[in-house]
Amino acid sequence: MSKIKSIIALSVASVLLLAGCASNSNPATNAYDGLSPTCERFKGGPQIDEVKVTAAEGTVPTVVFPTKADGTSELASIKTSQTKVVKEGSGPEFTGNQLVTIEYLVINSSTGAVLAGSKFDGTDAASQVFDSTSTKIFCDDLTGVREGSLVAFANPKSPQDTNGTLYVLLLKKVFLPHANGEVQGLPSGLPSVIRTPKTGQPALVRPNFSAPKDLQKAVLIKGRGDAVKAGDSVTVHYVGWVWGSEFGTAFDSSWDSGRGPATFTLKTGNGGLIKGFVEGIEGETVGSQVIVSMPPADGYGPEGNGSTIPANATLVFVIDILGINK
Repeated sequence: MSKIKSIIALSVASVLLLAGCASNSNPATNAYDGLSPTCERFKGGPQIDEVKVTAAEGTVPTVVFPTKADGTSELASIKTSQTKVVKEGSGPEFTGNQLVTIEYLVINSSTGAVLAGSKFDGTDAASQVFDSTSTKIFCDDLTGVREGSLVAFANPKSPQDTNGTLYVLLLKKVFLPHANGEVQGLPSGLPSVIRTPKTGQPALVRPNFSAPKDLQKAVLIKGRGDAVKAGDSVTVHYVGWVWGSEFGTAFDSSWDSGRGPATFTLKTGNGGLIKGFVEGIEGETVGSQVIVSMPPADGYGPEGNGSTIPANATLVFVIDILGINK
């Protein structure tokens, strides 16, 4: 069971932040235009085609597949993964290295026993990043599957899983892997940003000028999705730096290994975010990358925050807006 939990574990966000042309008319899918897959597109097969999945909205699916005379299934002997889209959704395609929200069933493909699962009613959906490294087999199983789809996929036996496993997933939400849109010019007074080509992860070029006195922000990449509003639940990637002698080292980053994107409610005050973070992304569109420099009054003020953010620090964040949770 610990293996199952690790597969669907939600990456926890840091507490430091708390106190072109569109191809169609739908911003929810336009934001994903032009993404290149980072994992291999899913493949079908005769064994997964024999799996019958019946599901009504809001209920746990019923899964049936043939067994041999000895009570085992052909699924247990497959050599490569096989995927079947049971019901296709209309949202953007999963392309890899992305956070997804899912309802799920995990089934022993030898015996048909259910090993774990959610209720498929929205009360206990799971979130997980499927990437091209640590979870590549799942990333390959899902690449090309659209948001909103009900999908079944079977993975072959492994040294850790001697029975093979069948998964039934409802892909409720697919988030962007990184900012995606039109690159914009950088105004003077803010540091330049460079991005890792494969992942889109940003890094800062240390400036040779002083920090601005007031909050300053700029859109580095203009996304094509919906605009973020106050009170929205927003999923982002972010990196934060203290403007000063240690500028080269980020004090916090959701891009750190094992972290994954963070989800916040866009509000300030008790239990909310620092003012500068909210002002940095409010009104901007999904797919955008924003840089924001915030004076102490819009950050952590004269108190600072622990050992990483000194008193009266000016902060710089680069934020990728990956999706709005609706």
